[in-house]
Amino acid sequence: MKKIVQALIIWMPLVLGACKKDPGYHVEEYQEVKVDDLPDDVKIPSKAWGLLEFKTAGEEPLGSAKNIIFSEVNVFLVEKNPGVIQGEAVKISLPKGGGTIDLSRFVNEQRGSFYVGMEFPEFQEATGKKVLFISGARKRKIGAQVFGAGCNQFFDITDRFFKEMAIEGIRVNTTKDRHLSVLGGTFLFAAQKNNEVHVAQVTFTSSQQTALFCEGH
Repeated sequence: MKKIVQALIIWMPLVLGACKKDPGYHVEEYQEVKVDDLPDDVKIPSKAWGLLEFKTAGEEPLGSAKNIIFSEVNVFLVEKNPGVIQGEAVKISLPKGGGTIDLSRFVNEQRGSFYVGMEFPEFQEATGKKVLFISGARKRKIGAQVFGAGCNQFFDITDRFFKEMAIEGIRVNTTKDRHLSVLGGTFLFAAQKNNEVHVAQVTFTSSQQTALFCEGH
């Protein structure tokens, strides 16, 4: 009986450890980086603008009396595998309107996975929320899988975005630069509050792997 009790004592921590939830990008400490550069102009299709402005059917984009306000957005890069992210966990604070993140500044040569989190404070108390993604990565095949959505394709990812951010964020892998083909492009955020629409953008690129991106990214 004594041996059985000892075995249970040893086994229980292993089970509890195995069930422990991975926090993803929701960690307690970050190395903070503040970006003050003004964001670059981003070409946004008129249909995408209509979604960002919460237009009703028949309304013309960019023609309403809604007040467009450029707001701040934060990006988090947190390694899952040791050595992937410089500083292990980084919080990048972008200015009003957002900005561009050169992933080569933050991702090491060590292959592995990391989490990406994005938080737009204006989503709090907003009556309307919208997240779009405009792809800036060329399509390419790695093994049997195709990575990259192609140039200037845009998608409404609102539901999926909030689902992933609530759990661990977007998990990507750096092997063969897969992370660049997944993240390459621009995330657009819009939060409606009465007659105001708060907007921001985050563009991911890499100055070391420009061939993977569409022209202009």
